[in-house]
Amino acid sequence: MDQVIQDGLEDQDVVTVAVDPVCLGWIQDKLRLLLYGPSSDWQAWLDKAWQPAAHEQPIAAFLTRLKVCRLLAITYKPDDVNFTMMHELPPKFYRMVYFIKDPTKFITRSNIAQVVQFGVLKAGYLARAVSSASADDAKAPSSDGANDGTAGSMEALLRLVGSVYLPQVINSGSWPDAVRKEFLAYTHRFMANLTEAVHEAQGRTVLYMPAEELAGLSISKAAWDKHLTRRLETTLIYWTRQITNVLNRQDCSDSGQQAGPLVEIEFWRSRSLDLSGIRAQLEGRQVADMVAVLSLAGSSYLAPFLQLKELIQHEAVAAQDNVRFLTCLEEPCKQLSKACPLEIPGLLPQILDRIRMIWCLSRFYNIPERITSLLKRLSNEVINRCSAALRLGDIFTGDVSGPMDILQQSMAAGAAWKSCYERTAAAVGRHCPRPWDFDMGSLYSYIDAFLQRCRDLLEVCEAQLQFAPSTKLPVFSGTRGPEVERNIADIQVAFQGLVKQLKGLKYDILDIKAIQWYDDFNVFKVGVRDLEVMLENVLELALDTAPSLQGTLELLEGFQLIAKRDAVKRAVQKHVSVFYGKFMGEINAAKKHFDLLRRCPPGSPLLPKYAGAARAAATLLRRLEQTHGVLIAVKPMLPSVPEEADALTAYELTHQSMQQFIVNTHTEWFNTIDNSISKQLQDNLLTQDKADRGLLSMNFNPQLLAMSQEVVHWERLRMAVPYIAMEIQAQREKYRVLRDNMLMVVREYNKVLVALDAEERKLFFDRIRALDRRILPGVSKLNWVADKHALEFYYKEARKHCRIADCSVCEFKTGMTKIDTLCKGIAEGLLINVEKKRLYDHTEFEAVQATHHDMAVDYFPAMLDSYMERVCAGKLAVQGVCPAALVH
Repeated sequence: MDQVIQDGLEDQDVVTVAVDPVCLGWIQDKLRLLLYGPSSDWQAWLDKAWQPAAHEQPIAAFLTRLKVCRLLAITYKPDDVNFTMMHELPPKFYRMVYFIKDPTKFITRSNIAQVVQFGVLKAGYLARAVSSASADDAKAPSSDGANDGTAGSMEALLRLVGSVYLPQVINSGSWPDAVRKEFLAYTHRFMANLTEAVHEAQGRTVLYMPAEELAGLSISKAAWDKHLTRRLETTLIYWTRQITNVLNRQDCSDSGQQAGPLVEIEFWRSRSLDLSGIRAQLEGRQVADMVAVLSLAGSSYLAPFLQLKELIQHEAVAAQDNVRFLTCLEEPCKQLSKACPLEIPGLLPQILDRIRMIWCLSRFYNIPERITSLLKRLSNEVINRCSAALRLGDIFTGDVSGPMDILQQSMAAGAAWKSCYERTAAAVGRHCPRPWDFDMGSLYSYIDAFLQRCRDLLEVCEAQLQFAPSTKLPVFSGTRGPEVERNIADIQVAFQGLVKQLKGLKYDILDIKAIQWYDDFNVFKVGVRDLEVMLENVLELALDTAPSLQGTLELLEGFQLIAKRDAVKRAVQKHVSVFYGKFMGEINAAKKHFDLLRRCPPGSPLLPKYAGAARAAATLLRRLEQTHGVLIAVKPMLPSVPEEADALTAYELTHQSMQQFIVNTHTEWFNTIDNSISKQLQDNLLTQDKADRGLLSMNFNPQLLAMSQEVVHWERLRMAVPYIAMEIQAQREKYRVLRDNMLMVVREYNKVLVALDAEERKLFFDRIRALDRRILPGVSKLNWVADKHALEFYYKEARKHCRIADCSVCEFKTGMTKIDTLCKGIAEGLLINVEKKRLYDHTEFEAVQATHHDMAVDYFPAMLDSYMERVCAGKLAVQGVCPAALVH
């Protein structure tokens, strides 16, 4: 046994008597004999193992009640840190300190050392037999006397005193009669106590028979011997107390409150044998002679003894009957004692059916107290088997998958026990005149406490899964991903501190009477709740910085993977609802833009009319599809929320509407394409507007250009394109290059015309007419489907002559500008040089003017030469002889 069992305390209504602290200290000092190790450690061990509620009440009964003559302190295994105080011998133990008192004297602090005898027994099972009687007889008492003996040494002492020393004293004639009688009185009292202790250790009750008392004496003579009758009365009183103790042990409460039904069966089997042995002893001749002597002597102690003798007859018959009925429980209870929690529910119905049979048919066992005790022991066996299957070490090390299954099975076994009992009680109420109207609170107290302990441990397992998972954490995306992982790691470290506190508890967690568990577990729960709040804050931090709805879904998936406790799951569920609200907002925003798009198609020059609207709708649709695709991928991992159905329905409707709009727009454009559109490629390359100074313009049909743009975008949308459009689009690059060259021809030709005014055009009339002859084929003959080489020759020659004409015009314009500058210089030239506000004398004035006149003589001829040079160059430009062109 690993638990401290409070034996002998079934009656909870007994008022606890205050214990004399001196007497209590004396008994505690002797408890050091239980310690198997250095005696210097006994005080620390006693302080750790002492439980006032469990230990002081048996000690108080021993010290204050005359009927309680023994007190036992028991340990059950070598490393047991606790001990049990009881009054009756257990079937087995490891180490026992016993206290025996004189029942005729009250114990006080002054006489406790004289009245109370104590000792220690070191043994395994008390029922073992001594291997050789001769070897036992040869054993001498140990030097420690009563303070350090064994069951074998006590039996040897009984045989030694009874067969060696006592006969010598009885048969000795050298002792004074008064001394011998007084010595025999004390010796018989000691032998009675020793006989009781030795045989009680073997599970039997043997009455001490002082055979020599009546040897050689008649009944009448013995009745007149006052000393003899007084010794016989002492023996009779001792027998009366022994028999009374046996009769008062109506149950196996001394075997522990956590014992199972097999202990009850074994108790009644042992009680039946014990009572039968007592009955056989009472029917012996020696007892009859003692009764005759005391009857003739008129002893007042005889009547109670004779009543007990008759009661022994009745109790022996009752015990045999109880054994006969309880034997039917032995086989299923043995199966139950070896069952695992998963097998328990299948064994309970047959056991309860047999208990029901005992209730209905038994003559002596079918009283509510005994049936209630048996049901409690059945409940205890369920608790014991579930406790034996549970490994607390795995819970604290984090390997909780197995313990969680055991806990679930244990809770199912406890629920099955209660349901089976209720069904059996209902059947008893229907078919038996006496229903099972037992106190349900008392019957269910242990199993309910155990189920609550299982729920507590299951909560510890869930906390282990939440804060100390065996798998790696998921990778959290976003800029705050590393910070989130660090925060979660800090939370896990803090949780390990809480687990360490539970692991370090000094009592058995599965002991349902360890009420300090509730305080320790509440501390653990408060700490776990704080960690849950911290984890929820980490979740808030991560989601607040999510870059998009897709990022939010990835974070929610990661937190859902690590969410094991209800509080964390609720937090994730709340944020899933928030996500669906945001997704619904995005759908509404897309619908708003889509409605605006249908009313006002995009007017961008880069987007065609039909395909541009379809591309805009496809962009909105793709934006929703990206979020929806991620949502569908992670949706099996996320908890269900009420907003989910509305959001997905709104998405489907919006998706269908946009898809239909794209299809309808494509169909409308497709119908606008005429098969005769290719004839527009036969138009001339250029057109000349005579009304606008004869400027050129490119003659490429705008419908073809728009169709080309539409085809490009529809192909990107992977939509069908008309065959004729595909044929034209196949030569799209060719037409693009040709359009670019025609545009350059138009630009260069128009540059020449725009640069000349009306008068200047007259000067360049012949030059322009020659240029028109080079341009004319593109205006009147060549079209867009003409021969490639002809087209290439045309635009190259046209551009070359346009550049030559442009060069001539530029040269002419430059010359005219310079001629204007020269004319202005000649016009502004002065023949005299007079400074304002200066007085000249006659000689100085003549000298200044002569110098200036010489400079003017050189300036004006030079200006005239430059003028004539530019005039000649302009003439050559008009005539088409451009120096730059000639160089080219």
